[in-house]
Amino acid sequence: MHKIRRAVQAVFVLTLLLLLLGGVMFVAGQAVALAAGQGQWLEFFNTTFKDPMCIAASVCAVAGFLLTYQHGNEQGVAAQEATTSR
Repeated sequence: MHKIRRAVQAVFVLTLLLLLLGGVMFVAGQAVALAAGQGQWLEFFNTTFKDPMCIAASVCAVAGFLLTYQHGNEQGVAAQEATTSR
């Protein structure tokens, strides 16, 4: 189970990194294209970066959701500690 969690963490970090880098490149490219008045550049950045960024965001969100789940034993220990600490 620990190996699966590590794999999900790796996917989360990788897709988050791709999403952040893609977002920076997308915004910077759009800003340069607007400043230069190049409509073709705007279309290029929109078609090239938007779809991969949406896919990376979706995979990152699913991986982040999966990381919120804990192993059954860990949940039991956390619940027991919460009830005994009162």
